Amino acid sequence: MKIAIDIDDTIADTNELLMVYADKYDKLYKEGKGIIDKDCYKFNGMYDWTEEDRNHFLETYMIEVFENVEVKEHVREVISKLRNDGHEVIFITTRDGAFIDDSYTLTKTWLDKNNIEYDMIIAGDKRKSDYVELVGFELFIDDSIKNCTKVSEKGVESLLFDTIYNKECLDFKRFDNWLDIYNYISSK
Repeated sequence: MKIAIDIDDTIADTNELLMVYADKYDKLYKEGKGIIDKDCYKFNGMYDWTEEDRNHFLETYMIEVFENVEVKEHVREVISKLRNDGHEVIFITTRDGAFIDDSYTLTKTWLDKNNIEYDMIIAGDKRKSDYVELVGFELFIDDSIKNCTKVSEKGVESLLFDTIYNKECLDFKRFDNWLDIYNYISSK
C-alpha cells in the first residue's frame, strides 16, 4: 500500500518547537507580553502580533525550526516496519512560502539527518489532495482537518494525528502515537 504522511506535527513535534521560538521572538521583538490566546492556531492571534510581526517571526526562525525539530516517539521504527512490510512511504509536506527557498532539500536533509526511511518526498505544495491521483496513495496521515477532508473526498482513507488544534474533529480515525498507527495499518 502507498501511504502518504505529513511531517509537521504528524511525525515531528513542530508546534512545540515553534512555541519555544515564538516566546523567544516575543521577548526580543515584542516587549514579552506572551501568549494572549493559547487556543489560537495562528501566531498573530495567539500573541499580540500583527500580520507583519508574524511574517517577521517566520522569516527569522522558520528554517531553523524545520532544521532542528525533534522526531515524535516511535516514528523511525514504525516507518521502517511499514517499509519492511512492503508498504511505500511518501512524505508530503506543505513547507513552502516566502520564508523557504527549497522546501524539498530542507525536508530531505531533515529526514536523512534523523534516519527516517522513505520512498518519495513531495514538498512545497499546499494541495495535498491533488497527489491522490498523481501518486496513487491509498492511505493518508496528517494533523490537518482540512487536508484529511480534501483527501478523503477523493476516496482515500485519512487518519488524523491528534494535536491541540484538531481535538474537536471526530470525522476521522484519530491517533496520538505511532505504535497505534502501525497496529491499525497492520490489521488492514
